[in-house]
Amino acid sequence: MTIETNNLPLNQIILGDCIELLKSLPDECVDLVVSSPPYNLGKEYEAKKALEIYLEEQTSVLRECSRILKSTGSLFWQVGAFSDRGMLIPLDIRFFPILESCGLIPRNRIIWARQHGLHAQKKFSCRHETILWFTKSDNYTFNLDAIRVPQKYQNKKHYRGSRKGELSCNPNGKNPGDIWLFRNVKHNHEEQTIHPCQFPEDLVARIILATTHTGEIVFDPYMGSGTVAVVSQDYERFFIGAELENKYYHIALRRLSKKPDKNNYFPNLKTLRDYVETTGESINKFRFDVQVAKRPSERSKAKIYPEEYHLQSMEERLLYEETAFANSLRGEEIPVDPKLNGNGKKTKLADKKGEQIELNLWD
Repeated sequence: MTIETNNLPLNQIILGDCIELLKSLPDECVDLVVSSPPYNLGKEYEAKKALEIYLEEQTSVLRECSRILKSTGSLFWQVGAFSDRGMLIPLDIRFFPILESCGLIPRNRIIWARQHGLHAQKKFSCRHETILWFTKSDNYTFNLDAIRVPQKYQNKKHYRGSRKGELSCNPNGKNPGDIWLFRNVKHNHEEQTIHPCQFPEDLVARIILATTHTGEIVFDPYMGSGTVAVVSQDYERFFIGAELENKYYHIALRRLSKKPDKNNYFPNLKTLRDYVETTGESINKFRFDVQVAKRPSERSKAKIYPEEYHLQSMEERLLYEETAFANSLRGEEIPVDPKLNGNGKKTKLADKKGEQIELNLWD
C-alpha cells in the first residue's frame, strides 16, 4: 500500500483529543508509534479514573494505533503501575492482552529502572517502569548497529583455535539489552520542563534509531511536552501527534522552535544551551521556565553522564545492598558504603580491613 504523505499532518502536533486525530488518519501510514500514556496514578495532569474505564479507553486508542501502523512498523508503549488502597497492579500485565487483541506481536518487555521511585512501607518500593515493544508483523525494522553500546570486555580475544588472537566480540559494540537506566527527567536534568513526567530524549532516540529510517514517520498520541517530536526532528524523521493540555502543547512548540520567546525564556535548559552554542550569544541574556538559580549554567560546566554510567552506578548500589543484607544475616561486618557522604565520591575508610572490603566490592 502506498500512502500519499502530502495528505498527512506531517511535523504537526494537534491540540485536542488523540482519538479524533487517529480516526482522521489512513490505514498503515506511520512507521512507529511511541508514547507514554497517562496511566491513572492521580498525578496533577490527569484525572484519576476507574481502572477498567481507563483500560477501555486505552483499548480504543491502541486499536487505532495498530490500524495506522505500517506492516513493517513497531509500537512502544511505556506504562507504570496502578495504585489503589495499598494494591499495586503493574499495568503492562493488563496491556499485554489488549495489544495482542489488536493483532500486534510482542518483541520485548523492556525494564526502565531507576534508583529512586515510589516509596512504600507495606510493600517493596517501586523502582522501575515498563516499555512494551510490539510489531505489526514479523517483517519489521531493527537497526542494531545504530544503537550498539560498548562491550563489557572490549579487548577480549580468542585464546585458541583458528581465531586465536582475534577479538571475541563485535568491535562496534553490543546489544544494549532490555534493562535501561536512562536518568529520569527531574530536578537538575537539563531537559526538564514544567511537565511533571516526560521521556528522556536519549531513551526516545534509542527507540527511533532502532526501528525507523531517515524520512519515516513517528506518531505519538500523547505528546505531552513534545519529546518524541523533538527527537524525531533531530534525527530527520517526520512526526505526527496530539496533546490535550494547552500548556504542554505550547511547551512542545517552543522546544521545536529552538528559539526564545518574547521574554527571552526557553522551555528548558537544554534548548537554551543549544541556542547559545549555535548563535554565540551570551547565556546570561536568557532564562528557562523552571530556573531556580540566578543564571543558567553553561553546558561545559555541567555533569551529563551516559546511560552506561547510570547502569554501572545502579549495579554497584544493588551489589552493596545485597552484600550488606547477606552479611547482616550471617552476623558479619557490614561494609561501609563507598558513597556514604552522598556526594558521589568514595568514602575514605578508617582501616585496611575496610579498604579491602571496598576493593572486593567495587574493583
